[in-house]
Amino acid sequence: MKPFAISLLFSIALIAPCIHAAAPDPALVGCWRAVKIVQHFASGAKAEDSTGRCVLQFTDDRLESSCASSGGTVTSKYSYRIARPNVYAATLTGSTFQTSLIGSTREYEYRLEGDRLTTATNLQSTDAATPALAVRVETEGARIECR
Repeated sequence: MKPFAISLLFSIALIAPCIHAAAPDPALVGCWRAVKIVQHFASGAKAEDSTGRCVLQFTDDRLESSCASSGGTVTSKYSYRIARPNVYAATLTGSTFQTSLIGSTREYEYRLEGDRLTTATNLQSTDAATPALAVRVETEGARIECR
């Protein structure tokens, strides 16, 4: 899988249920560079991107994902909330890539350990004939200074 496609999946949100909002997690606020993104496919194959081209920026209730590529920067904007402990629900509010998914929500499991943020999400494709889509994406991010 091409690195650009991996970074796009980091930016795309698909529909997932969201319930039981909790208070914001102030430890998420700030910027995180994705040092590793791993896509898992239904076939058992996986693709890894460790280029560090993607950055997440969290505020109390907003999230922005930016991924640089040779074709430009792909940016996705989300509102998010803590759905339950160690799970946030992100709703796509704008995107330079996948405008058809605006309004969709996906849940992310997350874990904070010092200046490291790990996330995992299961993708929910409605098109079983698309084996090139990952079924799970895991990321590891390192806290960086916001620009």
